[in-house]
Amino acid sequence: MPIIITDRKLNQNPSLSALPSNCNYRLIDKGLLQYEASVAGCAERYGHGETSHTIHVWWARRPHTAMRALVFAALCKNTSENAEKLLSELGLSTLISDRVVNKARTFLSDQYESPPRILDMFGGGGTIPFESLNLGAETYAIDANELSVFIQKCNLVYSQKTPSEKNIQLLLNKSGERILNQLRKETGPLYPLRKPRSVFNDNGNVFGYLWTYSKLCQECGYKYYMIKRPWLSKKKGKSIAFTVSDDEAGQMLSIETVPEDYKYPSVWINRNRITRCPKCGNKEHNADIRKCIDQVTGMIRSAAKGKGKLFIPTLEDAVPSDDLIKQIESEALEYLETVLPKSELPVWSGIINPALYGIQTHADFMNTRQRAVLVLLIKCLYDEYQRLIESESKSTARYTISLLASLIDQMVDWNSRLSMWIPQNEQVGRGFCGPGVSMLWDYAEIDPLSSGPSNLQGKLKRIIKGSASIKRFTNKSFVSHGYAQALPFDDNYFDGIVTDPPYYDNIYYGALADFFFAWKRLLLQKIDPELFKSETTDVSKELVASTKRNGTPVKAHEVYCHQLKLAIKEAARVLKPDGVFCFIYSHSSLNGWEALIRAYRPSTFIITGVQPLSIERKDRPRAITSKAVNTCIAFVIRKTSEAKQSEPWQNITHKIENICDSEYLPNLIEWGWCDHDAALSVFAHGIGLLANVRQVDGKSDIETLDIIEQIIREKVASFKIIKRNSL
Repeated sequence: MPIIITDRKLNQNPSLSALPSNCNYRLIDKGLLQYEASVAGCAERYGHGETSHTIHVWWARRPHTAMRALVFAALCKNTSENAEKLLSELGLSTLISDRVVNKARTFLSDQYESPPRILDMFGGGGTIPFESLNLGAETYAIDANELSVFIQKCNLVYSQKTPSEKNIQLLLNKSGERILNQLRKETGPLYPLRKPRSVFNDNGNVFGYLWTYSKLCQECGYKYYMIKRPWLSKKKGKSIAFTVSDDEAGQMLSIETVPEDYKYPSVWINRNRITRCPKCGNKEHNADIRKCIDQVTGMIRSAAKGKGKLFIPTLEDAVPSDDLIKQIESEALEYLETVLPKSELPVWSGIINPALYGIQTHADFMNTRQRAVLVLLIKCLYDEYQRLIESESKSTARYTISLLASLIDQMVDWNSRLSMWIPQNEQVGRGFCGPGVSMLWDYAEIDPLSSGPSNLQGKLKRIIKGSASIKRFTNKSFVSHGYAQALPFDDNYFDGIVTDPPYYDNIYYGALADFFFAWKRLLLQKIDPELFKSETTDVSKELVASTKRNGTPVKAHEVYCHQLKLAIKEAARVLKPDGVFCFIYSHSSLNGWEALIRAYRPSTFIITGVQPLSIERKDRPRAITSKAVNTCIAFVIRKTSEAKQSEPWQNITHKIENICDSEYLPNLIEWGWCDHDAALSVFAHGIGLLANVRQVDGKSDIETLDIIEQIIREKVASFKIIKRNSL
């Protein structure tokens, strides 16, 4: 079947297949998403925390505005210019007005006898079901990960069960301030330097502490530091770093202004786990923090009038005694009638690297003071939960504390042994931004009640601001812990399925989520004991290609293909005959794309179109460089009763040549896509073509994809798909 190119220049979007006879044309089939949804998503990335994303930690979330446009286009049966205009209005800015959303909701409602049903079978951070509810759909979401389910329950379910007249922002502010005031008081003994001291000329307070590990040489007993990141500031012409000198018993550290090309005399040998004693030259293998001592090496405070930051040597009483820290922590745990997390980190090179260096449990990735402060925060949250039950209602208490529990996220992400100091902007970096977790031998600790970076007061403000985006929905949502491979729904139940699954091996959500889940569980098992009954999240059906879990790359690939095939089969079962399936996906490797072909080919689905979502663009239409990231592909899919046929490989590659010779590729580039992302969209059309046939005659899928890549590279020389030797 020839590729159909529409004659509208703005919308020269290839069609991979005619719609099955049982399906009606919908707005999404007009191919506007690469413009409207991408513009919306790009704008939101540069917003100021106006969405629910600023509340909870989750990974690889898609912008609310882009997903709203996608859901609207998928449900909209009206394909008139008015529908196009409304889609455009939904994508005009980050803060979509209630007027526009209400208009879109009414517009869709008029097309259905009852509210359309939408399913997100990989709920994740809950963006898609959130926007489905905004548009008036009866919304269902499941996920295999309990932390994901909690986030969605908080935003979509708990939020709807509070008294409608209650101003949740005022309550959050009141409760949050009470929690932080209590925490400030209870953590006072842990931060002896909070009070102004004469050593600081302008009475500035210390808000940060810089740490590394020290070690005694096994041969000569010499003390040396394991520093890998000596730089403290590279901001605005500043050039400040740790320097080291030798003493009789061990190294001595200083903080000095140094040349821009300064190189610290590291004890590490290359990138291996080997250190060399700077005194006797003895090499020690398999570096392990259990054989080291956490060593505070410097402190940070604000400069006069808040202009920059000052780095100063450590005072003797900067950290209280271990005995005092342990006593405070023990008393708080006893009060909560709980214990520290005992769940172990997976020893997983390249994904959870700290486990290779002696960080064994989810209680070990913080130093003793960081951990004690977190336990005290959980105690303060629990106290506030009890107060709210008495003064408000149980449902209001549950929702309020579920939101404020994100203060725990802030502590886990920004105040652990895995949180680095970034000298380029003099800020603290997240420990869990993904896709893996790096081991740090130099880390930053903050006083979270100070006015310095990553403090809890700032997080409280973001929680309050983000909560304002959670409105009263016109229809109910149904959120549950479950598996896409075995959906708990009747046949032919949904008008649409819109979902954003894990992309092959990009992110291992369970491994990341457990760092947060293990700690939030100490509080939330009192609020939702069923969801938080296990020590870690459920990874038994997690849809990722994991060599760690499956033994070899080949086995990991096969398991992912099989599990994705089961999920696709289930989607076909629960989707109505005339329903629309929107499947968002992207990957840099041939393995990840080939898995998609194998999962769709045996299904009763036909991919009718491919629409790229370039949701990281800086502006519209030209302010993007060739280094754009995070382009994903929305595959538009229908059910069909016709059997798939074989097709010669030449036919498929000829269709790709037609697309490359059309205005599709230059139009994407004209509208702001970088060359590689525009080319990736063409490659995704090749994936759709291969998934739509029973088999390719004359060549294998991999060989055909190689040819497709070569065809595209003739137009975009920089385009490349990674080919891994393991498969």
